[in-house]
Amino acid sequence: MRYYDKITPDGTRDLLFGECDQRSQVTKTLKELFVSQGYRRVMTPALEFYDVFGKAAKYLPKEAMYKLTDAKGRLMVLCPDCTAPVARLTATRLKGLPKPLRLYYNHNIYRGFPERKSKSVEINQVGIELIGGSPLRGDLEVVELAARSLDKVSGGKYRLELCHIGYFKAIMDSLDADDDTKEEIRQLVEQKNYAALSDTLGRAKDNKAARALRKLPRLFGGAEVFREAYELFDENGARESLDYLKRIYEYLQELGLGDKVLIDLGLVNLAEYYTGIIFRGYFRGLGEQVLSGGRYDTLLSQFGEDHCAIGFGFNVDLASQVKEPEPEPVPKILVFTRDLKHIPASVQYRKELEEKGIMTENSVFDTLEETLEYARKRGILRVHLVGEKIEEYQVEKGIGENETN
Repeated sequence: MRYYDKITPDGTRDLLFGECDQRSQVTKTLKELFVSQGYRRVMTPALEFYDVFGKAAKYLPKEAMYKLTDAKGRLMVLCPDCTAPVARLTATRLKGLPKPLRLYYNHNIYRGFPERKSKSVEINQVGIELIGGSPLRGDLEVVELAARSLDKVSGGKYRLELCHIGYFKAIMDSLDADDDTKEEIRQLVEQKNYAALSDTLGRAKDNKAARALRKLPRLFGGAEVFREAYELFDENGARESLDYLKRIYEYLQELGLGDKVLIDLGLVNLAEYYTGIIFRGYFRGLGEQVLSGGRYDTLLSQFGEDHCAIGFGFNVDLASQVKEPEPEPVPKILVFTRDLKHIPASVQYRKELEEKGIMTENSVFDTLEETLEYARKRGILRVHLVGEKIEEYQVEKGIGENETN
């Protein structure tokens, strides 16, 4: 029988000293930014009833969820997404509060990826949700905040990609194809798989929509994308979607973001979930998205509330990789006492040093020799022996060389 007592499950990992500090730095930076903009923190459980996602978040495949049952036999899941629980919370405990609601969270989410065993299944996420208010003004606020979040964490080494799902939906509504073929096309557009996309579109009736879909994955870049997109397809609500997206893009340009913001009309993930703006954030040197978000105006209605909403989530684990690890702090002084009767005095002495801002560590060895040897290995340069008086040992001088304070 094989035991798995010395490894972590696929898609998870242990975090060590510097990695924990890097994650904390990213989280602290984002939390401070969100609070400064009026967002308030909420916490939802790690365990949720399956119905929260099975009914409200159909975009999330049930195969991706980690399921278990409670003592009453009810089906539960480890939280695979933060937005649906926040929507549940908004429709229940926050129902009577004035809108808009500005909420932020810091939560681990759990999603299985059967096709990619190397992908993380436990993700630490910080994100925001803006619920209620004017959709346009909300989009302007949240997209700008997403850009500022990326900037603060990466030091300006980022890009933000924008799309409006309405453009893609307008094209698909004009395509003569069955639902299965349309879903296949959506996946191929998202993957920018040009060859397979062309083959699949060959099974659909050739019209303006089919010709637009062939070029859709290539509609990526700056302001020039709009001219080409208008020429490619402007029917069935497509023009209105482009007009709206252009307005957001121009607003960000006025803020001086320049080439940090790009248009990618091939962002068509979760097409049945998003209802307007979609955006993703990337850091230089990282191939995966560190931020994703968009407008989802129909989600709250599935919990009995009718409010527009937009938000984004930040993958803290990925974002931490761009933070230079700070040197691990080493205690200045290792405090030791030979006689147990002096331990209270040793504790008081360490408190006095800590109040002066001096980092200390307590020796749990029985002898001075063991204490000094540990200090050498740990890189602690001074050992203070607490007894009737305080004796200091300079570790680099070797055992026995001391001076009395």
